[in-house]
Amino acid sequence: WAETVYRGARMTASDPADAYRTLSCIQGFDSFKLTRRSSADEIQRAFAAQRLIWHPDKNPGDAVARETYATMQRAHAILMDPEQRRLHDEQLAAIPLSVPSAAAAAPSAEASKAAARQLPPDWLGPAPRSARPFAYVDSTPQPSTPAALAGVRRGDALVRIGEAAHLRDVQGVLEGQRLLPVPALVIEASGGFVKKWIVPHSWDPDTPGSLLGCQLADSCPADLAEMHPAMADARERAAEARARRLRSEGGEEGEEGEEG
Repeated sequence: WAETVYRGARMTASDPADAYRTLSCIQGFDSFKLTRRSSADEIQRAFAAQRLIWHPDKNPGDAVARETYATMQRAHAILMDPEQRRLHDEQLAAIPLSVPSAAAAAPSAEASKAAARQLPPDWLGPAPRSARPFAYVDSTPQPSTPAALAGVRRGDALVRIGEAAHLRDVQGVLEGQRLLPVPALVIEASGGFVKKWIVPHSWDPDTPGSLLGCQLADSCPADLAEMHPAMADARERAAEARARRLRSEGGEEGEEGEEG
């Protein structure tokens, strides 16, 4: 858009065209569904999630992560400043909405090919305590998405997707294995350890870069956290670590007492 001056600062062509969508999207999926009606708290939550993925401290030497984080910062700054947000909303309101055609609504050739290559889940038994999830499925996958076809459910704890063991790596793995079954090791909320096969493909013409179709977060959904087996294992490990630390500190104090 054209440069706009406001309160001594400037909105420029380098600013995100849609700051709401910029902060909402994780791995090509509209994770937070921010709109012009979203509250400041909702915007802050989305930015906090993006910061966990893209902050330079978590991605040392990664120029793409640094540039992406700068874009997230700019989107956040626009939406948290009332005057910048007002001008941004006016720009968005001036963009005409597109109406999807019947052809766009029909399954694509890529989606049909992906469905033909879909494999059923493999039950691997109880989840091992050594399994460390890097992300959780935060909401039920939309129908006909790669995640839904793979049997991914809300609350699934993702230990690995292909070679990805961090949120920032998921999209690269999916792009590199497009239309090929990718194994996802999952701890289900019911306690099972399952290999689910995701066939990455573009499922939404409006977001062609989305190859998964489910919302991922770095923490377990709050209503599932108390009973989720992955969270229970994490709490047990933390308790054991605290007990070891207390025993160690108690031993050191005992040695000091003997020396005295």
